Amino acid sequence: MQKAGKAGKQRLGLSLGLVGVLAVGIVPSMGSAQGNVAYGLKAGKPYNGTKLKFLICCLGAGQFAQLSKLTGEGGEFQQLTGISVQWENTPYEALQQKELVEATTGSTYDVVSWVDAWGEAIKPYLVPLNSRIQADKVNLKDYPSAYIQAATDSSGNIIGMPFRGHPLVMFYRKDVFDALKLPVPRTWQAVVKTAQTIQQKKPGMVGLSTMYGVNAGQNLFNWVSMLWGNGGDILDKGNHPIFNNAKGLQATQFYIDILRKDKVTPAAATTYGEPESSTQILQGKAAMWVGWWWYWSKFADPKQVSADVLNNVGFAPAPGWAGGTTQNYGLVWPVGIFKNSKNQDAAWEFIKYVSNTDVQKKVAANRSDPALADNTIVTFSGMNDPKVNAANGGIPKVGGQALKTARTLPQVRSWAEIQSVLEVGINQMATGADVKSTLDRMARDVDAIQKRAGYYK
Repeated sequence: MQKAGKAGKQRLGLSLGLVGVLAVGIVPSMGSAQGNVAYGLKAGKPYNGTKLKFLICCLGAGQFAQLSKLTGEGGEFQQLTGISVQWENTPYEALQQKELVEATTGSTYDVVSWVDAWGEAIKPYLVPLNSRIQADKVNLKDYPSAYIQAATDSSGNIIGMPFRGHPLVMFYRKDVFDALKLPVPRTWQAVVKTAQTIQQKKPGMVGLSTMYGVNAGQNLFNWVSMLWGNGGDILDKGNHPIFNNAKGLQATQFYIDILRKDKVTPAAATTYGEPESSTQILQGKAAMWVGWWWYWSKFADPKQVSADVLNNVGFAPAPGWAGGTTQNYGLVWPVGIFKNSKNQDAAWEFIKYVSNTDVQKKVAANRSDPALADNTIVTFSGMNDPKVNAANGGIPKVGGQALKTARTLPQVRSWAEIQSVLEVGINQMATGADVKSTLDRMARDVDAIQKRAGYYK
């Protein structure tokens, strides 16, 4: 998260205050669908026959595919509650705009999930969940604080529960590191030095694959970890841009130098997003890559990696900043209820189910179908669960370590415009533009956006 201003601190403080009065989490009382049901759901099927509409995308993701089956017609959730859920599966590229249109025009959907940075635009149209969370004794302490803040509005209302989330982790070639007797780097500075060593001793292999292309803000993910780790930030307490100050300049210059000066990443990284940068390590061309933990299933799939990569990829928490901190972006998809829904109580039952740690553990530990396998889980107890880790090579526990200090992107309604300025500017610097003058221009553009959005005069 960016450093919280007064409103941000109040928002986080209220969230933590609510956490303090909550008891233990939802504990399943495994019984029949007619009696006491599992996962803290209401007994007696009071919403039997309700059909919910869920605005979401990406049913190709293993977690979503499994949960859609569990909550659809004939699934476990319907057996327990009598409620069935229709998952929309909107294309990801169209989801943000559709959510905004649905929110502002009176949605026919009951439930919606969104990427954290999109939230401020639709939070006013969602139902506060504080009283429901307290009544059902949901343990918010089991979720990363970054996830809870991203699902909290400016008045301190929690308007969504964490549903799908990702820490950044560093993937690396274990066989290469073992052969060269290299320690796993813990800071970005050590990453660069390690990459240089690898390129000197393993000609033809790139030390680090990164991404500087313009693609849904993906070139910001590693940059913000450097910025935050160095003590910088995107916005200050008053929501003014400060990424061009001395700390920001130092972190940004370092990020650009990886490509232009140190040359430890492919020259083509100026066009890379996640797919292209991850492919470098999947195909055995790169020794390190920092990305979302859900990529682990790809690295473990013989159909998606080259023979020399299979069973030779290790992982560690994403690197921090030498002399600073480790504060990486923890991305989360909260799930909430539209105020316009006529089925709010049934919708809350659905949210309790899909965010419940025992349901999430069942999904994350299920590797019966490799095409649906997904290590994604949003609670610390789930990330530390032995069965979940055994099914996923231990990466959930490592992800949990990374999420202890993770932050979320600025929760401002103008984020979409700000993101565009930032990702285009990063790409311009990567392709040759002067870092300081470009950062200053970007800051002026963001300042104009913030004034237009009404954050200050």
